Amino acid sequence: MCLCIIITINELIYYLQYRYFHQHHRYQRYHDHHHQHNHHLIIIIIIIIIIIIIIIIIIIIIIIIIIIIIIIIIIIIVIVIVIIIIIIIIIIIIIIIIIIIIVVVVVVVVVVVALVLVLLFSLHRIISSSIVISSSSSIIVTITNNIVMVVIVVIIIISVIIIIIIVIVIVVVLLLVVVIVIIVVIVILIVNNFKSF
Repeated sequence: MCLCIIITINELIYYLQYRYFHQHHRYQRYHDHHHQHNHHLIIIIIIIIIIIIIIIIIIIIIIIIIIIIIIIIIIIIVIVIVIIIIIIIIIIIIIIIIIIIIVVVVVVVVVVVALVLVLLFSLHRIISSSIVISSSSSIIVTITNNIVMVVIVVIIIISVIIIIIIVIVIVVVLLLVVVIVIIVVIVILIVNNFKSF
């Protein structure tokens, strides 16, 4: 009887130990699996966050590049417009200066010709009135009058040629100055543009 009770108690202890071990093993496996699952989930979330951050950074960089390109294009357009406006203004100033010079030259030529003609007629009258015309001196008077006319005409021609040469030189010098100014302005604008970039 005692032996049966001891055997029964041993079997019960063995059964309880087996059951406890089995349950503990199952719990440990479940716990490990759950922990591993949580670990994978955290890794996935971190990867997603990193991808989102990278995408946002790329979008910001693209937006900044687009803004910089737009600003550069606007600056280039403004510089081109300013250069065109400056060139147009300089061309208008050149045209006005040339017109003024031509008008002044024409006025000067007309005044010079008029003065020479007045002097011619005055000199002719003085010569005609100072010399007594006679049969013996008529040839001398005619020759003298012809010489005076030739001298006056030569003076007029030389004066007109000198005035035309002076006008041409002035116009050429002004055109050269304007061209140099245009080149200097364009170079300064380009240099400032490169310095600003």
